[in-house]
Amino acid sequence: MTTKTQTGNIRDKKGIRTRETITRAARKVFSEYPYHTASMRMIGKEAGIEHPLINYYFPSKARLFETVTSEICSEFIRRNEEWFDEIRNLKITDALTSYIDRLLDYNAENPEPLRLLALNITQAEHITQIPGYQQFPDLIEKIQQLFMKIIPIKSTAQQVSIYINSFVFLAIALLGSSPCVAQVQGMEPGSAQFREWLRSALNMIFLPPLKDIINIQVNTVRGQKKKSE
Repeated sequence: MTTKTQTGNIRDKKGIRTRETITRAARKVFSEYPYHTASMRMIGKEAGIEHPLINYYFPSKARLFETVTSEICSEFIRRNEEWFDEIRNLKITDALTSYIDRLLDYNAENPEPLRLLALNITQAEHITQIPGYQQFPDLIEKIQQLFMKIIPIKSTAQQVSIYINSFVFLAIALLGSSPCVAQVQGMEPGSAQFREWLRSALNMIFLPPLKDIINIQVNTVRGQKKKSE
């Protein structure tokens, strides 16, 4: 005989599965269509459920989009924490290359997050038009904090902020729109050739300023020592 508790547990598990099905479908739809173009009907079709059922779990499209972007940003932060921990003992040139490799691997395995961010950031005329927009500056701030733990450059925080913002937004633009970027280069989007192009491009753009940031800090410290002497 099935007890009320068992029935409730079954219902709860089914609800969790349905909710996960909806958010997975929403992630895919929102990575293919801008927020204002995507519809609950599209998401319901992708999820294989009647779209009015979505409103039982998410009362509005804005709430669903905010949930999806929150999950994506939290997931990206967790992965960054892992990556920064893995590269913390490497030389700076090796550390950047290793970080880029991990980022490219992540995007190859899971392309929807950066596509969703790239598509919706470029479509909005103002960031407040994106539900859950505060997730974006929070994401960048947390990545900057992780960076500062490895390279504690207190006297050049502005340079670090410019560097991190530039890296994050360019990475989102290049990887989030990688099919188009690859085709412009005459390459296949998922090819080893295009991956190497992305790897080289990011290294070429961001390694020199990273060295400059480090040298600024070193020179400042040396200058302080000379003054004290």
